[in-house]
Amino acid sequence: MNELQTINSIIEESVKNSSYITVIISSCVFLIYTIIIRLVDYFKSKNSAKPLNDIASALRDNTLNIANLNNVLKKTLNDAERKENRQCESAIDLAFKAFGFKLSQECTAIIIHNNIEKNKELIVNNVHKLVNAEYYKLHTSLSMYEINDIIVSNKLKEEWIEDVAETLINIIYDNQENVVRIVQINNRLNIYINEFTTYINNKIF
Repeated sequence: MNELQTINSIIEESVKNSSYITVIISSCVFLIYTIIIRLVDYFKSKNSAKPLNDIASALRDNTLNIANLNNVLKKTLNDAERKENRQCESAIDLAFKAFGFKLSQECTAIIIHNNIEKNKELIVNNVHKLVNAEYYKLHTSLSMYEINDIIVSNKLKEEWIEDVAETLINIIYDNQENVVRIVQINNRLNIYINEFTTYINNKIF
């Protein structure tokens, strides 16, 4: 059972610092090594007339080791997959929150510091450019994650750009008090973020 304890340690360390492929390669190397050692022992013992039941016992032990290794490897890979999924969920959540925060920050500045009626054309263009730029930052960030053979950024929808931009512009120009408009912008962005995050999670998990 020393070999199994050794491979358990190898697997635990590999999962902490490496990918699934590294874990699988380590396991295969261990199995090949174990089989070679058993064969060498067998041929060495052949000349000394080692009893057949001893050889059968050694093969049975090796089979049990392989079965135990398979169980350990399966559990380890499942745990690693769950960990990767949690990391991806956190990345999605943080990316959308960063998207919403930047839009909220810029729109608040527009409401407070700009003569919005006099600069309407410029402001409308800037809001469209801002949402477009932040959307593609979001796209780039999520393109680094792949779950179940799905690249997360591929599930984003470009029509969200126009939807968000038009909503922000309508709130900026709805003629209410500054504080009311700022609160409305934050509330609407939070709704969008929750909707988009839920949509992406449902598509990839």
